Amino acid sequence: MQLTDSLEQAEAAVQALTTALAGTDAQALETSSTGLRDAFMSLAVLSQQHSRSGRPLEDGLQQRIAAIGSQLGPLREQLARVSAMTGHKVAALLPAHPSASPTYEALAGRPARPSPARIYRSEG
Repeated sequence: MQLTDSLEQAEAAVQALTTALAGTDAQALETSSTGLRDAFMSLAVLSQQHSRSGRPLEDGLQQRIAAIGSQLGPLREQLARVSAMTGHKVAALLPAHPSASPTYEALAGRPARPSPARIYRSEG
């Protein structure tokens, strides 16, 4: 694979992730995140191989690499926001029960007591 091909894949992966972040499809977001990671790993390896060869990068190619690199910070921040929002939504849907006792108290050697239903959790 050539460096220009890898750069095109990385640019496409950034665009796919940007589009996925604007949508609501969690699978598309996960797929595009993985695609972005893979594209940038390939770009990094090919860029390193190119620099070891001693040949300088063309100005246009270097500018494109810098431009796509500058998009990573905002994408990372946006992914962190989406992750935090998802965590808050999950916490709202599945609140933690304040009791530290297991659901089946009688089986754990404690007398059973009446309580509202709660979500099962594993001990350990």
